Amino acid sequence: MKKILPVLVVLSAALLVSCGKKEKPEEDLNIMNAAEKYGGVMSKTLKKSKAMDDMLYMKNKINTFHVQEGRYPYSLNELVEKKYLDSVPEPPTGMAFHYDSSTGKIDIK
Repeated sequence: MKKILPVLVVLSAALLVSCGKKEKPEEDLNIMNAAEKYGGVMSKTLKKSKAMDDMLYMKNKINTFHVQEGRYPYSLNELVEKKYLDSVPEPPTGMAFHYDSSTGKIDIK
């Protein structure tokens, strides 16, 4: 038991040091990782296009609100409150809708 304890302490310390946040170096594209990289790019593109669809739909509702109410909505939730939208769409994971009530502009980042 006394011989195992120092080994466990050393292994625990090594584990703690190796768990630090490390950035993954950019890999070169090769035949072994091409499918994985393609999948990652397509996944991001699909998320972005879905967000763009939602954003364009909301932009249409913002413009309709502006024409009918004579001003831009104070928030995206006001579109729901006044029945222009059923609900504010959820942006994809890691993204958020940014709305400027003074100009009526909406963007996704």
